[in-house]
Amino acid sequence: EERKLDRQFEMEIIIKCADTSNVLKPFIVAKKWAMRVTDEFFLQGDKEKESGMPLTPMCDRTSQGRVALQKGFVDFVIGPYYKLVAAAFPSLNPAFALMWDNREAWNEYDDGMLADELGNEY
Repeated sequence: EERKLDRQFEMEIIIKCADTSNVLKPFIVAKKWAMRVTDEFFLQGDKEKESGMPLTPMCDRTSQGRVALQKGFVDFVIGPYYKLVAAAFPSLNPAFALMWDNREAWNEYDDGMLADELGNEY
């Protein structure tokens, strides 16, 4: 029974990795997913504002930037998570290495450059 619970937890970890895998894609794909995800966040913030609800900070298009959100997600949320996953599943290290390469690539971007490059093609 104990091993079965461990296997279940392993599957939950892998499912979470799949759910957040946009940062593990080649950078051209990761950029498009960054635009899609932040569109979703900002639309949620717009609805919160229209409804008179407290605005979720990462969903406030007037104070958040797309590139900054991606950097913060890797630096403070998913990067530390993936480091722990890599310790448990070393065979995933190549995918996680791409995430760190992508994180470095974000340093060359700002929101204007990202929008100019992708336009509405995402």
